[in-house]
Amino acid sequence: MTVYRYKAVPLQPSAEPSGPLAGELAAESPAALRASLRRAGLQVIEAKPAHRKSVVPDRARNVLAPFTRALQRHTRSRRVRAKAELYDSLATMLQAGLPIVDAVTTLLGGRTNRSTGTMLVELREAMREGAALDEAMQHHPWWFEPAEVAMVSAARASGELPSVLETLAQRQERAGALAAKLASALTYPAVVSVVGIGVVIFLSVKTLPDLTTILIDAGVEPPRLTLAVMAFGQGLLRHGVLLGAVAILATVGALVLLGRLGRAGLLPLWTRRIVPGFARRLALARAWAGIAELVRTGVPVVDALRLTSLTTPTPTPTTTPTSPTTPTSSTPSAAIGHSGSLGSALQQAATSIERGGSLSESLPDPVWFDDECRRLISIGESSGELPEILSKLAERSHRSAARSIDRLASLLEPAVILMLATLIGIVVMSAVLPILKLQEIIA
Repeated sequence: MTVYRYKAVPLQPSAEPSGPLAGELAAESPAALRASLRRAGLQVIEAKPAHRKSVVPDRARNVLAPFTRALQRHTRSRRVRAKAELYDSLATMLQAGLPIVDAVTTLLGGRTNRSTGTMLVELREAMREGAALDEAMQHHPWWFEPAEVAMVSAARASGELPSVLETLAQRQERAGALAAKLASALTYPAVVSVVGIGVVIFLSVKTLPDLTTILIDAGVEPPRLTLAVMAFGQGLLRHGVLLGAVAILATVGALVLLGRLGRAGLLPLWTRRIVPGFARRLALARAWAGIAELVRTGVPVVDALRLTSLTTPTPTPTTTPTSPTTPTSSTPSAAIGHSGSLGSALQQAATSIERGGSLSESLPDPVWFDDECRRLISIGESSGELPEILSKLAERSHRSAARSIDRLASLLEPAVILMLATLIGIVVMSAVLPILKLQEIIA
């Protein structure tokens, strides 16, 4: 079924003239769309699909799958506020006794974003055809994570859908707050860097060439610092786009290479410690919160680990070869390697639990899981309070990430000021030195 954007006019013209009506509706074909609207008393004058079908070949789609998953994660992270409002509104209307289809229809009346409206139309039409909310959500990986779909499915089966939707809304709000804090911490350095580079380019194109021309005409060699600043600024102006593209490609290539090495278990431990601590804590906070909610709603721990791993980078399970000098063990946790990504660590933990190990024994990676974490999880498993312990671990990781972001912001400001002062000093010296030489000529 395809969602169509249409424009239509009433079949029976009213006394007061009005413009065409516009909206979105799911239908099997344009003919079915026209028939449906005709039954509603409307004549379609324009209809086109809201989404264009992908024409990418299967082989190319498989090659692009890692990039697609990364882009989906990024898109979902940009939609946390919209998802928080969606979950919160649905939870409120369900608690008030409104059926889920009517709740989605109500949300459609107040939509402000076209992509949100299209997604809601598809959800509504899928549920009208008999699909459950979680089944309809599965067809929107650009909006909903697999763990969210599983939580909604388990909540629907247990009758706790409103409370779980409210929990999901709170998770999205917290994620959005941390993302906004990190963005504000990085905005100031970015603005200062752009201004500094702009000043260098302006002086390299407008001011310094005139001064050096005067010196050359007078038979005096321009200062080397002035020539270096001019070359740097003019090079940025001429090749800035190319340099930016090369930098982006190099970054993407490095990330892909590191991901492949990590999945193969070839990255040494110290390379993974380069990742900022707040990034690891943010990932852990999301993972623990997701696993806690899945287990609380009745999802087995193994399935919760695998579903959560799909929302983290490089979730494909990997096997790290055992070193010949490393003694083997018969316990399941001994077979787990340190592949690098949190997603792989969670996948390996799920495999270890299926072989008979406990969750605390299945998390040996020292970068992601410290001794305190494993001890607390062991206590939660023994006492039967694993979801509560995981929730506390999520809150602790969230608070730790927030403190790390605050420290980063407090350190970045003086560092950026120092960098800008150094840059301005170099630019000023590159302009002052030719003036001093001009004074010597005049004298």
